[in-house]
Amino acid sequence: MSPVYFVVLITVIVMGHLAEVNPKAVLLSNRRIVVRPDTGAVLILSLTLIIVSGLRYRVGTDYMAYYRNRVMDWQVVWNSLITFKEPGIKLLSFLSHAVIDDGASLIFLSALITVGLYCWTIYRYHAMYLISMLLYLFLGDWQGSFNGVRQYLAAAILFAGHRFILDRKYWQYCLVVFVASLFHTTALVMILPCFLFNREPDVTQLVLLTVGAVVMRFSYGVIFQLIGAYKGTVMNVEGDTYLTNDVNILRILVAFIPVAIYFFFCNKERHTEEQNFYINATFFNAFSMLAGMGSTYLARIGIYTSAAVSIGYGFLLQLIDDEQTKKTVAFVSMTVYLLYWLYSLQGASIRNFQWVF
Repeated sequence: MSPVYFVVLITVIVMGHLAEVNPKAVLLSNRRIVVRPDTGAVLILSLTLIIVSGLRYRVGTDYMAYYRNRVMDWQVVWNSLITFKEPGIKLLSFLSHAVIDDGASLIFLSALITVGLYCWTIYRYHAMYLISMLLYLFLGDWQGSFNGVRQYLAAAILFAGHRFILDRKYWQYCLVVFVASLFHTTALVMILPCFLFNREPDVTQLVLLTVGAVVMRFSYGVIFQLIGAYKGTVMNVEGDTYLTNDVNILRILVAFIPVAIYFFFCNKERHTEEQNFYINATFFNAFSMLAGMGSTYLARIGIYTSAAVSIGYGFLLQLIDDEQTKKTVAFVSMTVYLLYWLYSLQGASIRNFQWVF
């Protein structure tokens, strides 16, 4: 495995810690003062993640497809927009190549937007900054964007606008979903959180999620027919193993760690609306992964749901009353997540990191 990833990990730990121990008061536009991590440390951390992601070469399964396929004609962008065929990436390609006529320019611009939005959103809404940034790495959202460029662009846009649900600004959130769908149409499924995230995290909520996961798990045939009808093609369920391969069980187990922490360690009586929101986000991520466990294709919905866990984890830890228990849970779970991250970096497409220069 490339030492670049260890440098990134050390940078996140050191800069994330410095950001937390040197917080700064920030005056918002509404005249409210909030305390946020040190912006200098946050900037160094964020730029490190952006630069490594943006200046990689042949790292990621789809890298060369984006590197080679350039959009130089505005008409191509316009045609994809009016036919609603994911024009977002074509627009970025057109803009990037207009500035620098090289395939690497699109990769860098995509990384700047994707990683930048993730880092900015965590900076604004975290409960525990260092833990949130570590989870951004450990859950695979950072290096995952090396493989699924379009889908992670969509996920970053959704993540940046996810608080509209908490604020009950549903029309604004629907607009965010629409913009995200310009990069990957599967983002439209993220309308569902509007109906789930602001509920009380109780037995009824769990029943709804469980029933939804079970129904989806045993409805793959219908789901693939609908997807095929939308795409105007036939989804070959029997011949395409990508559609029917089981998801690595580790991904499912990792997704359910926050759920276990909530039920075994958290105080369930004193919740703010914000805490409820992020608890539901962690539940939704876990049960989404459960629903897609029999299909690598459908499990990619986890790309949209795991980002909220990076923030929600800090809110879960806030609900553990005993300080020693909180520290133990944080240490043990972060160790498990670290081991999962190291395992995930063994993938052939990202294991051997190369720079573009």
